[in-house]
Amino acid sequence: MTRAALATPTHPLYCLDDLIEKRRNVLRYARTFRPGAERNQHRQVAASLRVLFRNKNWLATNTIQG
Repeated sequence: MTRAALATPTHPLYCLDDLIEKRRNVLRYARTFRPGAERNQHRQVAASLRVLFRNKNWLATNTIQG
């Protein structure tokens, strides 16, 4: 296997700005629900994204500039 093939990630890369906007949209969407299980599920997704944003190794591996 060539070195270029080894260096190519097999998972999708994301733009950081798109991920931030996705988190904002999930939080806004969660606010449309009454307190309960469905609202909590969306809030947990947003919280998980926040945790990933703080992980510099994950950001370097899974995001692209632009």
